[in-house]
Amino acid sequence: MAGQNPINIILEELGKNGKKFEYILDKIIKAGVSIVNNTEELKEELIGFDDIYQTCILDANLSYWLEVSHGELHYEKGVNLKALFKMVFSKDLFIKILKDEISGADAFMKGKIKVEGSLSQGLRYIKLFRTFFKYLSKKNGLNYLTSI
Repeated sequence: MAGQNPINIILEELGKNGKKFEYILDKIIKAGVSIVNNTEELKEELIGFDDIYQTCILDANLSYWLEVSHGELHYEKGVNLKALFKMVFSKDLFIKILKDEISGADAFMKGKIKVEGSLSQGLRYIKLFRTFFKYLSKKNGLNYLTSI
């Protein structure tokens, strides 16, 4: 385990802990929002992303939304009826996407993800997550995440 990427360890825990899934995911997202909002190079990645992105994980009975507005990222649990982009998928698929075992685009093309909204919004949403996880891997800066 010493040589494993700490992000993958956290994502493995996310997959194992059925009852703690929402708790762990909530901590990951809150940490990610904090990192993005406090890291200038990541805030620059938000330019042009202004929108509300809704996510629903059906078998976990979990919904949350992210709003990008004026270079800031905001996160809330629940459903935002103003969201013009929505992704619906299973917990296992969500974890596989986060672990980069399957791309969101591939899952969508195979009909595993239900999407409402434009393709450009979907691509921005995917880029948002990829940018964040790439940053964490590059920096190995898991100070926010290792306390999960």
